[in-house]
Amino acid sequence: MTAPFSILPRTRLIAYLLALGLVFSAGGCRRTPKVNSNANNSTGTSANDPDQAKRQAQSLIKQGKELQDNYQDEPAAEVFKQAVNQDPNNAEAHLRLGMSYAALGNKDDAEAEYKKSVELFKKKTQGDSKDGNAFFLLGEAHTFLHQDEDAVRAYKQATKLNPDDEETWYRLGMGETRLAQYPEAISAFQKALELDPNDTRATDGLENAQEGAQRIKEGKKHAEDMLKKQQENANANGNSNTNSNSNSKPSPKRSPRKPW
Repeated sequence: MTAPFSILPRTRLIAYLLALGLVFSAGGCRRTPKVNSNANNSTGTSANDPDQAKRQAQSLIKQGKELQDNYQDEPAAEVFKQAVNQDPNNAEAHLRLGMSYAALGNKDDAEAEYKKSVELFKKKTQGDSKDGNAFFLLGEAHTFLHQDEDAVRAYKQATKLNPDDEETWYRLGMGETRLAQYPEAISAFQKALELDPNDTRATDGLENAQEGAQRIKEGKKHAEDMLKKQQENANANGNSNTNSNSNSKPSPKRSPRKPW
């Protein structure tokens, strides 16, 4: 099942999840995008009409997403900047601008936009606790900031609100894997595969989580064996000392009439 609010195509998003500010190659030919002239030549009308400004921002976000999906990060960044100018409180505009900055290697600017998007998504989810899309995107923003515990909390809420969205379960599994919460990750990946058995990312994630769980199980078993061995050695040493003391000759008793 394709996520209704998937932030990027799968192959593209994996790159963003690797690390904050991952630099993509700037070489090669970039196809000049057809930018909406109305978007670029916005007038003061929208500035005087908040609703019109929000609609214009949403239109720009849609346009920027198409550029972003096609690896045209420089023009996408310019479009998202316009969206932010139209509606400074649009959390998704800040998030996507941060993603474009990250793809272009502007780590500091990307981090600033991610933080701003977290702030705005938190306000949005506080105002509407039933907005699964906002919780999902909040999880994405936290992920890009390497705030995995916060990301997992947001993804969990998103799965409650959109339980049939495979993409959210996959993101949750990835977050829990990074936190070494392998049993929970296994459960999330299994749910994702129930919804989309052909998702090879979830299959790989499940295998990695299972291997992690096995490593922890083996580590615990090794620690228990070592502790047991140490206890057995301590008991053996204690018994040896007891036997040694019982076989030694008793000290001569002092006669009360003849002091030493």
